[in-house]
Amino acid sequence: MTANEQQREHWNGSESEHWVTHADRYDRQLEPFVSPLLDRLGIRPGDRVVDIGCGCGATTLEAAQRGAERVVGIDISAPMLAVARERARAAGVATVEFVVADAQTHRFEASSVDVVASRFGVMFFDDPLAAFTNLHGALAAAGRLGFVCWQPLAANPWLLVPGLAAAAHVPLPELGGDGGPGMFSLASPDTIRAILQGSGFARVDVEALTPTLTLGGAESLGDAVDYLLGTGIARAILDPAPPDARQRAIEAVTAVLAEHHEPGLGVRFGSGAWLVTATR
Repeated sequence: MTANEQQREHWNGSESEHWVTHADRYDRQLEPFVSPLLDRLGIRPGDRVVDIGCGCGATTLEAAQRGAERVVGIDISAPMLAVARERARAAGVATVEFVVADAQTHRFEASSVDVVASRFGVMFFDDPLAAFTNLHGALAAAGRLGFVCWQPLAANPWLLVPGLAAAAHVPLPELGGDGGPGMFSLASPDTIRAILQGSGFARVDVEALTPTLTLGGAESLGDAVDYLLGTGIARAILDPAPPDARQRAIEAVTAVLAEHHEPGLGVRFGSGAWLVTATR
């Protein structure tokens, strides 16, 4: 089996369709993590940057606008990279390039990168040790690595609260944990440190980020519900359910989101992520 084959299929199918359709919503939801990540990496003129799992390119473009000499966004999702290229064209940013590739196996030129960055794009490798070893080899001397990844589900009410509401009516799927791949594969700081140190990185730092998120970046309750019900997690929960149980689950989720809706702001929840940095 090709490395990350299941993830390649996943991110070129219905999951990528939702991200493409709601790219702006995803970016607004995840916006609180971008500045802390790029600020910590200290991107400066002359830096050569690679953005891993760049999706529709928001973090890639932000890195370019901070003065990096060149930014390459890498993702296995061709549909999402099509959006990223169009965004770069519309913004008139000529210092970015988007490559359909798997960072676990992509043949980077040795020591050709100053900064490796990722906004929630490094939790989906079949073999994270191999992937980070590959990225380590791409970094120049004194190169910097920085990424954000999710803390455990219990630290993320934006997902846990509606999930528990739905669970009263339908069974929940396995969301993954240590050993992944999946959104919580790097939820343990011990796992993060073991992987990065094992792949050659030094000065590994793991810092908690706990911003309040606007679910789906939407102001209205209806838009937030529409966004959430279309996500891959929601479809995995609701699609197999009998119609009556599915309807009860949707009503329960809508009711709990309404409790967290702030007029003019949107549906607001706490979140938990790790800001991870290391050096070559």
